[in-house]
Amino acid sequence: MTETASTINCPNPVCGIPVTATESSCPKCDTPLHDAFSEQYYEIDVAHSGQTREEARLQIEEGLNYALLYRYKGLKVIHGYGGANRNRGVIAKEAKWRLQDIADRKGYELEQDRHNPGAHILNFDR
Repeated sequence: MTETASTINCPNPVCGIPVTATESSCPKCDTPLHDAFSEQYYEIDVAHSGQTREEARLQIEEGLNYALLYRYKGLKVIHGYGGANRNRGVIAKEAKWRLQDIADRKGYELEQDRHNPGAHILNFDR
């Protein structure tokens, strides 16, 4: 899975240009972007493009690495809740188990998304 860097608007209210997460400072006004994503969740969908269990597992690992690398607040994983597609039910169970395992090992908090029963949020800050 090839990721394109996320973009945000420069936090400087006088500037506000779109800047990629790979930048350490705004190229226009030089505002530091070290914590630019610290209030956002990085979101991935591991169940709605026909993924296999292994592909979903790899997406979670890569999503976690990306979210940590760019200092997001956490990782939101949309895994579906099963429904009519048997494979999605398997992916949902596997994703929830894997996320709980990561949370337990790393000291993160895992919670059900309040707005989507087919998603969980891994918060990096407790």
